[in-house]
Amino acid sequence: MSQPVGMQMPGGRAKRGASPDVYTVLAVVATLALAGACGVLAYAGAKVGVDGSPFGIQDQNNIRVPQQGR
Repeated sequence: MSQPVGMQMPGGRAKRGASPDVYTVLAVVATLALAGACGVLAYAGAKVGVDGSPFGIQDQNNIRVPQQGR
């Protein structure tokens, strides 16, 4: 069979919406994983930080770690 020769009609091909590629999906997954890791780090830091603050720094000569409740 031979191909038809000539111009094609505009809009003859179905248009698709833009979809994210693999690298975009990986970047989103990595961003979510890093955000989750920051949340876990802040939660753990609040347990040992001064006055429950994850940014509080304890005195180097007087470090206190709270005991786990049993």
